[in-house]
Amino acid sequence: MAEFYVEINAQSNGDHVVHKADCAHLPAKETIQYLGAISNCNSALKKAGQLFRQVNGCTHCSVSSHTA
Repeated sequence: MAEFYVEINAQSNGDHVVHKADCAHLPAKETIQYLGAISNCNSALKKAGQLFRQVNGCTHCSVSSHTA
């Protein structure tokens, strides 16, 4: 299990990026929302998808769930 967060503010392409808690690219606390302790990146994306229409995994810490 890992702790995951999603960015509240969308990127220029509309993506709300999902990060692991230990990601070096995790934005400031006030710009992210805690998703919880989740077993894998894909499950974290599904949970983030309940909050935001367009989500994607971080290119650094959630590579397996990142789509181009």
